[in-house]
Amino acid sequence: MEVWVKKAEQSTREKILDVALDVLIEEGGRGTTFRKIATKAQLSPGTITYHFNDLNQLLLAAFRRMVETIASAFAERLRRAQNREEAREAVADLICGDVWASSCNMLLSFELYSLAARREGYRQVLQEWMARSRDALHLHFDMKTARALDALIEGYTIHNLHNDIPVSREEILDTITAVTR
Repeated sequence: MEVWVKKAEQSTREKILDVALDVLIEEGGRGTTFRKIATKAQLSPGTITYHFNDLNQLLLAAFRRMVETIASAFAERLRRAQNREEAREAVADLICGDVWASSCNMLLSFELYSLAARREGYRQVLQEWMARSRDALHLHFDMKTARALDALIEGYTIHNLHNDIPVSREEILDTITAVTR
């Protein structure tokens, strides 16, 4: 019975984190509240406060969950690359695909960036994410190049999200190749 209770609590906690990310996408950081999360999750506000002492603790946990999901998929895609050319293709996939560059992930990232600019806990989450991204890129490229590619990935994904005509995958791959020669 005890094991089932722990699993049930874990799934409730995970549901809260997933719903918190959904509310962040819909409402932004300023519009996200315990009550909105509870309503969307179809849970009582008391259930939310049972799992999280305050909204800050909840949002930090939600962002950590998001980072874990994206960083793991990012690293897995790069681990599958067998050589430098495949690694370049993997980087282009990360920019042009949905591992990182979905509109939901981008909106959540913007919220994290905004909070990280003002609050240390969020800054640490962001720094850990950047370190994991660079480490994954470092599987195939020296660290200086990994840092450049990390910035290139963020830059292209942001620009492609906001431009009416996104930069083509071919042009992005040409840039990646130039940076990694």
